[in-house]
Amino acid sequence: MKTLALALACTALSSTTLFAQTTVDASGQTTENGPKEIIVTARRTGENILDVPISIIAVSGDELNEKNVKTANDLSFVAPGLSIQNTSSNRATTTFSMRGQGQTFGQIAPGVVAYMAEVPIPEGSSGQFYDIENIQVLKGPQGTLFGRNASGGAILFTPKKPGNEFNGYVIGRLGDYGRQDVEFAAGGAIAEDVVQVRLAGQFLHRNGFTTNLFDGGKLDNEDRKSVRFSVVVTPFEGFENHTIFSYAKFDDDGSGQSLGGIVEDNPTFLLPGTFTGVPLLPALQDALAAQEQRGPRVVDLDWPTHNGLRSRDLINITTFDVTNSITLKNIFSYSWYKYEYLRDLDGSPLPVLGVSNPFQSNWINQRTEEIQLRGVFGIVEGVVGYYDERYDTEAGSVGFDTEQYIAAPLGPVFTYVGPIGAINVAAGSLNTSKAFYGEFNLQPVDDLTLTAGIRQTRDFRSSSQLGTTLTFPDAFGPGADLVIPGTPNESSGKFKATTWNLAGLYEFTPDLSAYATVRRGYKSGGVNGTAIDPADQLFAPEYVTDYEIGVKSRFNLGSVDVFANLDYFYDDYTNIQRFINLNTVPASTVTRNAAKGSIQGIDLEIGLQSRLFDITAGYSYLDAKYDEYIDPTRGDLSNSDFPNTPEHQLTVAPKFKFPVPDDIGEVSFLANIYARSKIAFDPINKPNGNPITDLRV
Repeated sequence: MKTLALALACTALSSTTLFAQTTVDASGQTTENGPKEIIVTARRTGENILDVPISIIAVSGDELNEKNVKTANDLSFVAPGLSIQNTSSNRATTTFSMRGQGQTFGQIAPGVVAYMAEVPIPEGSSGQFYDIENIQVLKGPQGTLFGRNASGGAILFTPKKPGNEFNGYVIGRLGDYGRQDVEFAAGGAIAEDVVQVRLAGQFLHRNGFTTNLFDGGKLDNEDRKSVRFSVVVTPFEGFENHTIFSYAKFDDDGSGQSLGGIVEDNPTFLLPGTFTGVPLLPALQDALAAQEQRGPRVVDLDWPTHNGLRSRDLINITTFDVTNSITLKNIFSYSWYKYEYLRDLDGSPLPVLGVSNPFQSNWINQRTEEIQLRGVFGIVEGVVGYYDERYDTEAGSVGFDTEQYIAAPLGPVFTYVGPIGAINVAAGSLNTSKAFYGEFNLQPVDDLTLTAGIRQTRDFRSSSQLGTTLTFPDAFGPGADLVIPGTPNESSGKFKATTWNLAGLYEFTPDLSAYATVRRGYKSGGVNGTAIDPADQLFAPEYVTDYEIGVKSRFNLGSVDVFANLDYFYDDYTNIQRFINLNTVPASTVTRNAAKGSIQGIDLEIGLQSRLFDITAGYSYLDAKYDEYIDPTRGDLSNSDFPNTPEHQLTVAPKFKFPVPDDIGEVSFLANIYARSKIAFDPINKPNGNPITDLRV
């Protein structure tokens, strides 16, 4: 897709501390000498990245703009080792995977947690990816320092904060398929040092590029509207209240998914039925042949498709300096999300299976409350905190319609021949998580820092299902339907775990450090609300023990500033949750603790900076295999690949600056290159990776 960007700056954008062009010395003054210092807040306080004993990638908002990273999916360009997926063919929601761990289908507990302004994002929504101060990608188990526990890692999105200086920008983009994209932000002080505000937003429209022959519509379009308003109030020195409100509205007509293959020994094809008088398997084979002849950008779907999202988020962060060395922070949030999706699940013009999940019956409410106390006491510094989350969902009426004509025995009296309609009604779920955590750093001697952290988490998961209602139209004559109501089912479970973190970091010089870390991670168990077998109603938590060693450095090669970070990790992963298809009547799916595995890998990040060029490169190697995995329908999957875990990922971003007079500004040519090896979407489907290159002047 081709785009043209036009930026109109109200004033110059303020620079960020991450990957800044200058460094900050001990006095707080900037200097052009020496390699750049990278300040991160991965441990909720500003630190030199060399002093943080974990693998971390930090990217400033300016660098995101420079590299044209505009959506969560684009993060692959700057964060090798991070895999991004859109959920259920919906561009509005995103899930992340790191080190072989992500989100099990249908479960709310992700392996990688995304945060916006220190608050976990429900469903990984990608709708707030604008006016960003910085993004930090933390790899490995998290939870002893802040927020929700995570077994695979965390991604911290920090929006730009209001300040005293008035500044802002407007960026417009035009592209093919009728693309119109506007991003803006403006803010400043209402009362200097007391009240500052900032308003930002993004509006995007693009026509679809896939044609649906059934109705002539265009799929794969985008229509997004998002706004964010922030206000910071500082009534007196040492006290600050930061409030953020955001709203997003997304709509598209669905992805151009199509029939790509047929499993001919599927038990469904053995039913004595037809579709509108045509046997099922031959009809699908004809539909597949027609689709292969058309190609992927022309489909034939008989069921209407649509994705929709409405979201409102409120975040309030209050910080109070109790003394010069003790700070109290409270973080409150409330999020309200509504979803809609209509989808043709069979990807063909045949009325096999379509799903409708309307706005009025599909919503999520999330409320979080977190309090932290941070202090410095001589050679010891640390934080203790309490985290409380409530997550309510309602799936409402989810309609699955099929017009498969089957001969079905309905008791001893008669046999029904005709179409079936099914509606799965889910009353909803209630999920809570409560945790105490703490982490402390001790410096027994100069240049050596020891870290110890612990977390106690208690989770509650519940599901209330009204079951599956079957409708047999005209079973007793015209207008006389037979309706078989579903069977209500309620189930719940409690889960708890103690997780921890032990680390040591030694600083050989101010520009060279090495560390070793061992951590215990946990992902909550959950509920299979529609399980047929009572033994499948609950599944247990996952656990991972992570071992990591690494080296971080920055130095000079003549006039070239260099930074280089390298780490190796090994994870022992047990009780792995996997989505299982069961050979039951009727067919059913559940989440089970079906596997255990081993994960190891290497992360490498290198950057070079000079007056005429900048080059950053990142490489991730990941070896993730199942040590044991038995699937009831697919057999022994041991030694197969983990989903969403490419073995190799590489990013290279060269930037060449043309020598021009200072009063002209900067003229540069840059490239952004991302490549990965094949990726497994499940143990069987493993498409190859295709390199992506973005060139800009």
